[in-house]
Amino acid sequence: MENISIKDFLEYGFPSALSVSQDGKTAVFCVSTADEEKNGYSRCLWKWEEGQGAGQLAETEGSAGFCFLDNDRILYSCLKGKDKERAAQGEFLTVFYEMNLKSQSWTERFRVPLKAASACRVKEGLFLVSAVRYNDRPDLESLDEEEKKKGLEKWNRDQDFIVCDELPFMSDGRGYINKQRHSLYLYEEKTGECRPLTAPYFETSFFAVSPDGTQIAYSGVEYDRYYVRTHGIYLYDVESGERRTLLTPGSYQIMGVDFLGNELAVSAAPWNGEGAYPNHNLYTLPLAGGPMRLRHVHSREDFGSKGCGDCKYGGGKVYQVSGGRLYYMTTCETFVYINSWRPGEEPKRLNRKEFIPESLAVAGGKVFAVGSEGGLPEICRLMDDGTEEVLTAINQKYQSSHRLQPPKRFTFTDHDGFQVHGFVVEPADYDPAKTYPGILEIHGGPRAAFTAGFFHEIQALAARGYFVFFCNPRGSAGGGEAFADIRGHRGCDDYQDLMEWTDFVLEQYPAIDPMRLAVMGGSYGGYMTNWVITHTRRFAAAISMRSIVDITGSYGATDYGIWGTPGVYGGTPWANEHRLREQSPYTYAMNITTPTLFLHSLEDFRCSVSGAYQLYSAMQLKGVPTRMCIFKGECHELSRSGRPRSRMKRLEEITNWLDAYLKP
Repeated sequence: MENISIKDFLEYGFPSALSVSQDGKTAVFCVSTADEEKNGYSRCLWKWEEGQGAGQLAETEGSAGFCFLDNDRILYSCLKGKDKERAAQGEFLTVFYEMNLKSQSWTERFRVPLKAASACRVKEGLFLVSAVRYNDRPDLESLDEEEKKKGLEKWNRDQDFIVCDELPFMSDGRGYINKQRHSLYLYEEKTGECRPLTAPYFETSFFAVSPDGTQIAYSGVEYDRYYVRTHGIYLYDVESGERRTLLTPGSYQIMGVDFLGNELAVSAAPWNGEGAYPNHNLYTLPLAGGPMRLRHVHSREDFGSKGCGDCKYGGGKVYQVSGGRLYYMTTCETFVYINSWRPGEEPKRLNRKEFIPESLAVAGGKVFAVGSEGGLPEICRLMDDGTEEVLTAINQKYQSSHRLQPPKRFTFTDHDGFQVHGFVVEPADYDPAKTYPGILEIHGGPRAAFTAGFFHEIQALAARGYFVFFCNPRGSAGGGEAFADIRGHRGCDDYQDLMEWTDFVLEQYPAIDPMRLAVMGGSYGGYMTNWVITHTRRFAAAISMRSIVDITGSYGATDYGIWGTPGVYGGTPWANEHRLREQSPYTYAMNITTPTLFLHSLEDFRCSVSGAYQLYSAMQLKGVPTRMCIFKGECHELSRSGRPRSRMKRLEEITNWLDAYLKP
């Protein structure tokens, strides 16, 4: 058995976008793989069929979006040949193909003048199409070829300039988004017309089509200068074209909408702007009109899959109604569950806690999931007894030849009586008679959670002889509202929990050398790494990744700060500035003595790169060993979906820094 190396993620397959036919006998999903030579990701569609197994579908390279038309046919988007060249030149185009899953024969079904659009079937000959609308871009696709060519040339030249007149004007992973909106369209095959369903400046968050195809529900908000996070819910009648407002914007954050009988099942949270990360509960909203009705409160768990990891590429459903029941995911302690619920009942957990789902798909009374029991993800089916049947072998060959170090779960009680859960991954070939360096890893969020799921970075470090220990301190997901609430006092209870966790782990493992400890983390974990090195000297090395350093300085310079800073930190630069200063690691920069590596993406719009510049410069001035690596063309998601060469460079920087300061 081989140990895991930093380059091994190039061999992984990442399944996503799982969907299931109505009879539950066929599943289709996307599989992505990192391509070092192209410095990108290859992706194609796969099919699993009852009794036939799984395999790649022909002629689907580059496709990620699809929907079932019936049990034997799918509609998928893909750009081929000259269409791919036209899109590369800036033309907005999405082509949809129909494939027979039995014969794998395909034919073009229709095309729309929209960029990277997706579609789902409403009824025969009618499709709901979603795409980003560029309100500041002329409709070049409607021009003749000569005028279109001239228009595209001018548009491409103008991309050297960024003009902004609204908030937000940027979004991590998307870039500058001024005047862009997620929009809905209806495409009618008979006429070839693709007409807008939502207004030009309406931002759509979630949508669903009724089972009989007569109604479309969607959530969102219309704005022309300043985006608000409390959305409305609307109902569109397909036959009459009538649109009704079921929920007026201004009261709730929405995280899921689907049809459930004569109501909508809605995941929502009342929000007044004071908390950036509220938990979401289950509501119903009558289709005939009436108030939102609270049906179930997630008092000890978080809505959604909040598990951390670096082996996910692509999305999937976490919320779906099927057979009169809502299926959705929650995070409790270090576990992730798929739940089944309908009004009048308590939610029922369907999977064992050892199984860690990433997304779900339900049809024909059968529940499928992307997930695993601590390994790399596969497509699985949940059985009636709570066990899982693994349906694919995407990563089986790799896992059968490589040694994984299983995370060992621990729980301790912190200074305020809260239970804190965490894991320790022992080094490869661990011998209790020897001594080893140890690494405290801190997750992002903070409303996220470490699970026992596969984490490439941690496994690669363990393979190199490091103990890696990580926990879910105060502020994390999965412990209830009181546990998660660190608003206005970051760096207090969360910091104390992390230090107590470190003490606890050292007690459990005398083989860890307390003089050879490192601390590292990204996003909120980077913020806490900065906080740790400004408040203690117990660590011999640190790695701060995509972090916040100066809260006042980052206000308005990130894609969430305008909304997040007042709720998270309790003020703005003009109101309660002292609270922001108190919670900023930059305030205490002159305390740092720990050699620190800074890793940051140049196009990170979630946590501005200026923070890395600031703390790096302060340490250079102070004479503390420091190094900084900036990744061009990458965003906040570098460790999870960054280009393969960037991901390898990041891991090389991490291991080289740790080896230099922790190994004799």
